[in-house]
Amino acid sequence: MLNTADPESVGGYRLEARLGAGGMGVVYAARSESGRRVALKVVHQQYAEDPEFRVRFRHEVAAARRVSGAFTAAVVDADPDADRPWMATSYVAGPTLEQRVAQGPMSGRELRELAIGLAEALRDIHRVGVVHRDLKPSNVILSDEGPRVIDFGISRGADCRTLTATGRVLGTPPFMSPEQLVSPREAGPATDVFALASVLVYAASGVSPFEADTPYMTIYNVVHEQPRLGDLHTALRKVAEPCLAKEAKHRPSVDRLLDRLRALPAEGYGRPGPTPAPDGGSRPARGRLAWIAASALLVTGAVVAGLVPAFGPPQQRIDAAGRNGARVLLNSSLPAGWKPWRVTLPSSGTGFERDFLEPPRRPYPGYEDHTCLASAEDIYCGGNGIALTRLDAATGRRLWQHPKSDTTAALIGVGRDGTVLAVVPKPRTNDSRLEGYDPRDGERSWFVDIGNARQADVFRDGSSDFVLTQSWDGETFVAVNARTGEDRVVGRADKRLTCGPAVMGHRPYALCNPRSDSAESHRTVVYAIGPAAGRFRKIADIPHEVIPVGTHKGALVFVELKDNSNIPVAVHHVDPGHGALRRVPLNGLMPDHAPLALIEGTLYFARLNGELSAVSCLTGEPMWTQRTLADVSAPVAPPGKPGPLYLGSRGGLLLSLNPGDGRRRWRTRQSVEVTGPYPDLALIGNALYTRYGYDQLSMTDVNHPV
Repeated sequence: MLNTADPESVGGYRLEARLGAGGMGVVYAARSESGRRVALKVVHQQYAEDPEFRVRFRHEVAAARRVSGAFTAAVVDADPDADRPWMATSYVAGPTLEQRVAQGPMSGRELRELAIGLAEALRDIHRVGVVHRDLKPSNVILSDEGPRVIDFGISRGADCRTLTATGRVLGTPPFMSPEQLVSPREAGPATDVFALASVLVYAASGVSPFEADTPYMTIYNVVHEQPRLGDLHTALRKVAEPCLAKEAKHRPSVDRLLDRLRALPAEGYGRPGPTPAPDGGSRPARGRLAWIAASALLVTGAVVAGLVPAFGPPQQRIDAAGRNGARVLLNSSLPAGWKPWRVTLPSSGTGFERDFLEPPRRPYPGYEDHTCLASAEDIYCGGNGIALTRLDAATGRRLWQHPKSDTTAALIGVGRDGTVLAVVPKPRTNDSRLEGYDPRDGERSWFVDIGNARQADVFRDGSSDFVLTQSWDGETFVAVNARTGEDRVVGRADKRLTCGPAVMGHRPYALCNPRSDSAESHRTVVYAIGPAAGRFRKIADIPHEVIPVGTHKGALVFVELKDNSNIPVAVHHVDPGHGALRRVPLNGLMPDHAPLALIEGTLYFARLNGELSAVSCLTGEPMWTQRTLADVSAPVAPPGKPGPLYLGSRGGLLLSLNPGDGRRRWRTRQSVEVTGPYPDLALIGNALYTRYGYDQLSMTDVNHPV
């Protein structure tokens, strides 16, 4: 079925249902005006604005048109130059190989037909000079007429060496070849042979020969470890093993492989033989993860990209009040009228670059790239290519959507009176506006021009909420009334300093660094901003570069970064009243560029290999380390009391841990492969809201996760 945000038609084709969503786009079942069924792929809005992705999509269309065989889906129509590029291929009825294997491994004649059919498909693909490069179970459809290979999204001509940009590796880790990970420009026909053998092992056993707990460990296995082939019949294993050679030159050609597969008798595709799996197929030890971290890869389904999210390193996502990438509000139960739901958020349709609001040089958290925030009863989403939208927290129903003609609004908060607050780029300029929206209908209530200021956060003063930001000159700090939009000057920084706003414990501060390029530039000077105009009170001069992470027992808490890096090395506690400063070294190597959170006096570091480490912010001593998932967000927890931790992955998988020892409470099943920034997590009572990918939003009952 279609989601509420899906269009009714694309390119004259009427959309009937979603067939799936991947890293580059959404695939629909559609019909032409004459009634012909097609599979229509539409590129995600955020990628349609990326010139590199447009080039890749044009190449996909061209490559798919060159391939025409009994085991591939033919291109029917396409428009690579549309606002959201699309391509229609002939509709192939049947389950994917992934869906079939979920019911149990294949064997006998069924496995034989699959193996020979896929080899024949690759032969047809390679004969026209195309390399698929993403052969995997979800790209194989089992039709009544045999297997069909689909999705040429990252294919290329065998003689093309220019489409893979530096620092970006394309593919799906369990079915990628070593050269795709180590030297992606060298991927050729032998890459598809490697993937075919991996797919056959998956079909016969239910897991790939390099499967591991996390994609990072899987990558290590692909490059360094021997495949696990114990679930393959001895005869088929002898055919598949050479295809999984680490060096491409040692693998057979598709024609040679096809001859070997045809020569196998039907019993050769049966259940496993007596030969055990090679010892080398075991999962890597922890010490081997150093190579994985050094590779600096981010694995998210069909795209493996650099580690920096859309608005800068993960430290940018730390909320100044310690809310760790989400607005968390406490309620005793689920919202009234609750039912499980998942929606696709509407596109802003503006064409603005997502990185317009690039972060400043220093990782101050005043401006955060939240896509969704929670109030007591509703969810507000906007920014990162998503239209400003209000949704009912109980049902996911869209209550209003800001007009698409307006610019993308990057959310910064929701006032206590419900006013939605956002920073908005002005068209065709480098300037921005701070805007407030009426929560009842989404209409703009007020706006304030803030020049090229890119940071803002919400603080409280008495019974009112204010937005702390900077004015045109970059030196003047202003407080804007969240309800009325009235602004007043609250202080001016020294011209010799580069400053940014930060709100900690709901109070406003300025964090400054000397403009000099010398070692002095790593100092951080902390100023408290008083309620009266011009009240700047220096409370600390920290001789290190630090980022604010929240408050604990009345003190402001900062994490010190190693010079010229993003590696945490110490914790600083600052008394906001007297300025007393205490430095606590972190005992142990902390991860670089990792999401971190401060919750009830404990710092949590989410490592790239899937480990979550808990460290006391008072002593700097490690408390526990637990393996979770790969590439998870910083955790959130119910505020005000010790409670379970909740984490999310970019693909929508959720995890809950005990805060005392890190033991797993529950874990949901991962159902999608997407790419995008770290997810936004928010709690309303027992309801955990997750924005993942770029445009997926779901709600989970933490007491009954699915």
